[in-house]
Amino acid sequence: LDNRPFVVPAALPGDDITPNKVVAFWSDGSKGIYIHANIWHEGVFPVTDQQRFLDRQGAVHARVSCDFGAEFGIYLAVPLPETM
Repeated sequence: LDNRPFVVPAALPGDDITPNKVVAFWSDGSKGIYIHANIWHEGVFPVTDQQRFLDRQGAVHARVSCDFGAEFGIYLAVPLPETM
């Protein structure tokens, strides 16, 4: 809604999520991201301090949660461009 950049971590379907299977999708904010059913994803992370999003949930919501800090002893990081 605010036309500002954001990042969405995602991975292929499955219960065996590991840090090396996660990729991050970057949007400059001019377009949204459509996530197909069964794709593992975390929340939408704005790059700015505040941002509003329009979220549409499909008919089925099944979540495989992962606490990377607790399960693997690491945090995921996404390098951001210097200019935004």
